[in-house]
Formats: sequence, C-alpha cells, structure tokens
Amino acid sequence: MKPLLTALLLLPAVVPVTTNAQWFEENNAVTRMHKKLLEDDLSGMFDLMVQVWQQESTDNLEPHLESLLKQATEKDCGKSLISEGLPTWLDSINIEKVSVQRSGRLSHKLRLQIISEESLSQVRLTLWPDTSISKEVVDQDAFETITDEKRTLQQTEATYSLNKQLKSGLYQLSIEDKAQNKWSHWIVITEADPVHVVRWDSQDSWVVDKKRLLNRYCPLPVQEVTVYDYKDGQYSSVWNKSYESNYPVKLPRNAVEPERYVVSVSMTQSQWQGPILFKDKRTISKTIDYTEE
Repeated sequence: MKPLLTALLLLPAVVPVTTNAQWFEENNAVTRMHKKLLEDDLSGMFDLMVQVWQQESTDNLEPHLESLLKQATEKDCGKSLISEGLPTWLDSINIEKVSVQRSGRLSHKLRLQIISEESLSQVRLTLWPDTSISKEVVDQDAFETITDEKRTLQQTEATYSLNKQLKSGLYQLSIEDKAQNKWSHWIVITEADPVHVVRWDSQDSWVVDKKRLLNRYCPLPVQEVTVYDYKDGQYSSVWNKSYESNYPVKLPRNAVEPERYVVSVSMTQSQWQGPILFKDKRTISKTIDYTEE
C-alpha cells in the first residue's frame, strides 16, 4: 500500500510540460500588469496589455484583462492609459458603440468621428490580427467645422453596420489624410459597464436605472430623447433634447402634436483611452400614439 500511496501523491505533479509552461507565461503577464498598476504606471500597463492581446490565444486571460483595464480607468477616466497624444494634424477622435432595441430586436452599429486639419483619405479599424469590423458602411460624411478658436477643421464621420455586438479585443486604428500624413494606434475595446440604463415602464414613459457610481473624472452620462415622424416613407426628427442630469421619464406635456410617433430614448456614457474618447450609447425605441390631454 505504501508504494501505491506514494505514486498517488505524485500524480498531481505529472502535468504536460506545455500546459504548465503556458500557465506560468500567462500568470507572469497578469502579474506584471498588476505590478504596473500598483506602481501607477498606467501607460506601461497598457503597453503590456497590448502585447498580451497579440498572443495566439487570450481566452483564459480576457476576464483578467478587462478587469485590469477597468481598474486602470478609475484613476482619471483612462486619460493616462496612453502617454503620447494625437499628432498635430489630428484634433480629436471619438469611437462610439451604438445599440438600438426596438420591438424585441437588437441592432448594433459603430460610429467613428474624427476631426483633422486636412480631409481624410483613409480610416481603418481592424481587429487583431487583420479582421475588418464591417464591410457595410451605413453612412460616411465629411464637412468643415469651426472651433471656438476660429480654426477651420475637417470633420469625418463614418457609421458601420454590425451583424452582432462588437467583439472585445485588440484593435488597430489607422488614419491617413490627403496630405499623406499617417497615424495608427492600438486600442482595446471591451464591454462597457454602464452607469445608467434605460427601459420602458409604460406605454409612454420609461425608467432610468442607476447601476453604479459615476467616476468623477468621466463626462456626465447623457440622456437623449428624440421624436420621429414618419411621412412619405421617411423618418424625420420633430423634437429632440439632451440631458446631463435630472433625467426625465416621459415627454414634456404638449411637446408634440397629437399623432403617432417613434420615440427614441438613449443613455450615452463616455470614457477615455489616452487621447481617444470612447462612447457607449444604448437606445430603446418604440411607436407611441399621443392624444390630446
């Protein structure tokens, strides 16, 4: 019995070398990122995170990576995650994930908004290693915008239709303008942790549920209420208002004429990843008949 007992005690140590090595490698990566976080070296932690995402498989690490990124964002809403800013020819970059729930259906879009000195010739967002996010561009537009400093800049907007929610992971954003200036950067896109979510309460009212405390360094969540009229086969906005506090739960009295409308209510939360502003917009929409009171 004694030799058998000895053999059984030794069994847990008999682990394939490749599995053991992989575990230590992954554990080491997480440990180093934790160390950078504790040292308040957020950009160093982010650089390590990019390297880890570039490994062949991060399935086991994904929850750890998302948790670390969330912790790192708490300091200043993510502004310190990337040390270098945008090049002088780029003024701002917004990346907005949009989900719309209507009549039991859920649709997803991704919207890019880039303000630059010159018109852009190319904008590309790819999932590592080289997967295009969408072949369908719903809308793309470019126009001049004038800043408070009286600078005339070019604003480029592109909206992509997604057949499912954008996959969490490592993405590369590449931008080129018509003056042949080029810039690219790694970004990490994860599932947002909303401060507020909105849901329907009755036929013509909704509820705003608070899920967690707001990071005081982040922009205030914005509620937007839009009313659409449907005529001649097209939807047109007839009423719209945004709120950063004291969120309403129904339309103001006499906001629209008695009629059938499509009412859209959204909550948008924002946070930074270095110089890039990430937005998460969640919308509910339905048809409502308004009558005379």
